[in-house]
Amino acid sequence: MIPQTPRLMSTRSMTCILMGCTALISGIALAQPAYAQDEDAYELPTIILRYKLDYSGRVDGYLARATETGVKSGVPLSEVPQSISVVTSTELETRRPDEVEDAIAYVPGVNASTWGTDDRFDQFSIRGFDMGSSALYRDGLPQKVLSFSAFSTDPYMIDRVDILRGPAGVLYGSNDAGGMVNLVTKRPVFDRLANTYVGYGSNGTAEIGFDWSDVISEDGRMAARITGLIRDGETEVQSSENDRAFLSGGFTWAPTEDTTITLLGHVQSDAKTPIIFAPIAGEDFDASYGSLPADFAYRQSDYNYFETKQETFGWEATHVFAEGVTFNQKFRYAHQTTDYAQLDYSSADASGLSYYAFRNDEDATTIGFDNNVEWKGQLFGADNSVTVGADYQNSRYEVTQYYDGTTYTLSYSDPTFDFDVADPALSSSSETTYTETGLYVQDHIKFDNGTALTAGLRYSWFESDTVDLLNGGASAQSDSAATGMFGLTHEFDNGLTPYLGYAEGFIQNIGTTIAGDTLDPSKSQQWEVGLRYQPGDNFMLSGALFDLTKSNVKDYDLDDPTFSSFTQVGEVRSRGFEFEARGRITSKLQGVFGYSYLDSEITESSDASKLGNSNAMSPTHQASLWLDYDASSILKGLSVGAGLRYTSESFSTQDNLRVTPSYTVADLSAHYEATNFDVNLSVTNLLDRDYYGNCYDNYGCVKGEGRRIGVSVSREF
Repeated sequence: MIPQTPRLMSTRSMTCILMGCTALISGIALAQPAYAQDEDAYELPTIILRYKLDYSGRVDGYLARATETGVKSGVPLSEVPQSISVVTSTELETRRPDEVEDAIAYVPGVNASTWGTDDRFDQFSIRGFDMGSSALYRDGLPQKVLSFSAFSTDPYMIDRVDILRGPAGVLYGSNDAGGMVNLVTKRPVFDRLANTYVGYGSNGTAEIGFDWSDVISEDGRMAARITGLIRDGETEVQSSENDRAFLSGGFTWAPTEDTTITLLGHVQSDAKTPIIFAPIAGEDFDASYGSLPADFAYRQSDYNYFETKQETFGWEATHVFAEGVTFNQKFRYAHQTTDYAQLDYSSADASGLSYYAFRNDEDATTIGFDNNVEWKGQLFGADNSVTVGADYQNSRYEVTQYYDGTTYTLSYSDPTFDFDVADPALSSSSETTYTETGLYVQDHIKFDNGTALTAGLRYSWFESDTVDLLNGGASAQSDSAATGMFGLTHEFDNGLTPYLGYAEGFIQNIGTTIAGDTLDPSKSQQWEVGLRYQPGDNFMLSGALFDLTKSNVKDYDLDDPTFSSFTQVGEVRSRGFEFEARGRITSKLQGVFGYSYLDSEITESSDASKLGNSNAMSPTHQASLWLDYDASSILKGLSVGAGLRYTSESFSTQDNLRVTPSYTVADLSAHYEATNFDVNLSVTNLLDRDYYGNCYDNYGCVKGEGRRIGVSVSREF
């Protein structure tokens, strides 16, 4: 079923997102041929934009009908032979997540916030693999963490989030076993959009945001968009920071019926709070030594800070050379500086709690290209789409670290941080460069009987080079990898679509062992069988069984107090079941339900004691439910959303020495649309459940986020 052209929406349907803003942005009007009721309206000058919107534009409601993430030529979700979920524009606007990891918290198979309240960057696991730092993409180009440089994206900048579960090596090159998360940036719209909001919330957090877009040329072929946000606040942690300011801009030009060009860029400045691990009496130190105050997990030194500045610029260009032949190009340049310092917990004994100081100054740059040619036509009487492409990515990051082993001791009787911390001495300075080039081909063929076949191949060349800028010397590693995928789907007339898929992936493990040796690549393979049921355009049920294997698994080396060295175990197998229900249930009720069962096991290891253990951060059960109810029959203009998220216990390392307990969290939202303004309320962890996001072996635990309340008022102009 091909997605229908989105209907024109009036600008009165638009309000802003985040902290209670709802943005039913009229960008969908791009797909409309004309604004019949408006004498100043423009006819969209090219069908290219309309086509792209079907597969990668904003989504109203809770069910996306199609995607470019699983098949680059763009297909209905039902024809992707692999599990895929889309967090839609409506869901983002209703739940108003502060971070990307919050945005995907209701997706089955995703364990969000695997490191608790760590605001340095988004972290999560997919299908039992902790991979948030290596799984993020934006607009189909990599946006991965380089050391502590994460190029973080605010949810206010994006229209949707596509989550593809399982290896994605053919389409995206180096990609970890669990899958990938693709953020889709807001684009200019060919209709007037103008709204702003002010908000205030927990921990003295105040913010203001705006979103504007319009046609800017008389012939209607140019449109621009500017989005901005300023936030100043704190978290539950004492003397913390939760500050962000960004300005994002876009410009779209459709000079001919066959060509569109969109420029995208943004600048951003963050001041965030580092992760805080707190030891637990009786677990991480002998309880006879003493006890710690209940609020100790929220205390930190004034020495701590995490500040970043980033800039990005890029474009997307599409040109039709001939009937059925289209060239696509994506490019993005990104730069970030990171200034990070922390007095971090080390160990505990009878004398007290030991802490050490370190500081990192970082400068990181990434460049990404993706060029492909699509051919659409008939093959053996079936609709056939072939995509042939070449992509390239280059990342460089320079890290200067200050660490000298000086320790500070806190007594159990008075565990306070009211003392000066000396800046440690310079310990290391290095520059790492990673380059990857890939050639890929993907074919998607749809037969009249409802059967679709998807197959693809890639060959990649990649290398990493590290130079010791302080002491001299260098290390380098070059590899190549071939990956493949294929899948079958068959759509029956009754809405049932079973599918079978196989996918491969690989990832270059950036980093070294404690001995200084470079890490080997990890490789992954997955078999998956699933069934989708779509009784109508607005609701879908999905279920999948999968068998996923990853070799050469990377983990932190606990013998390194700076957590900058790694080890590799042999092989991890992850098997399980996932179920998702998403879309409109009744005329007034819509939402999403997800459940996942996971059985992960270390099947090969150089350490015999780990054989048979569960993989790190792999909860056996996860369940989530979010419902969005139109309560206008009770009070005109009122809508209410509520949700529950359950995560069972899990282990934080392959050693399985420490359990992170299970927890259930409730969330709430409310939106009231008045005549000239909207009032919005959002509450996460409604019952203020005290839980741990992560408990690490013999080290301590980091708290999950407590109750956070935000209220905002928004208005269109």
